[in-house]
Amino acid sequence: MKKILAVAGFFVMWTTSCFAQRSIEIDLTNQDAYLWDHGRVVLQSPICSGRPGHETPVGSFRVTDKDINHASSFYGFFGNPMTKQIIVPDADIDMKVPPGLEFVQAPMRYYIQFQPAIGLHAGFLPGRPDSHGCVRMPQEYAVAFFQAATVGMPVKVHGSPQPGRLYWASPRSHPIRFAHVAAFGYRGDVSAERDVFKRRRDAAFERFEAEWDAKEKALEREIDALDNQKDRATGWRKEELRAEVKRFERLKDDFEIRRNAAKEGLERQWGD
Repeated sequence: MKKILAVAGFFVMWTTSCFAQRSIEIDLTNQDAYLWDHGRVVLQSPICSGRPGHETPVGSFRVTDKDINHASSFYGFFGNPMTKQIIVPDADIDMKVPPGLEFVQAPMRYYIQFQPAIGLHAGFLPGRPDSHGCVRMPQEYAVAFFQAATVGMPVKVHGSPQPGRLYWASPRSHPIRFAHVAAFGYRGDVSAERDVFKRRRDAAFERFEAEWDAKEKALEREIDALDNQKDRATGWRKEELRAEVKRFERLKDDFEIRRNAAKEGLERQWGD
């Protein structure tokens, strides 16, 4: 009997230890989620966290529930039940339903809850924080996280999104936020969403050019300021400033290379 109790106790301790060794980390700054197992990352996924005003809560939590076919109890879209067309893609239950339309709950498949009404789930990633507080990830990663997660598993959320930063976005061949809702049979307005995507892409490249132009001008101003100081300086200070000017000139020589490399990365992100 003592032997049986000892084995049972060891099994309980071993099981608890195994669960304790697995955890989920959500990095809001870099918009990434990690699955940790025995001190090492075994899975990493890009994410889309809460938009301003609906920020994803930070802190230490635990998985409280799992639901493979979860749907939002508050958010969704207005669709035409006759044509199965999504008319208003961002709606909630407090909004008045327009005549001839119906409110459809937003699908949140492979849902892993770690706070009331907050969890990880499959969804579209537009390249910026855009959810109502939940953590979206591509479906293939959501499936893997869902299979690995257990109720009680630790979840750590830290950091904060960086305004204006371009994050990983879902391929533009799937630009519809609720397009793949087979259970509801709805489809989005593809042409309208493509226009939205193009405007966002153009805006991203405009921001890129403006930021790098500003960096280049700042570098040129620094070189001019150092040149002026050097002309007025004497002795060892003059030599020190001359070396500093040369260092900044080398940075300017490399500037175009770094700019082109950054632009190539932006083009890959937007599928160019």
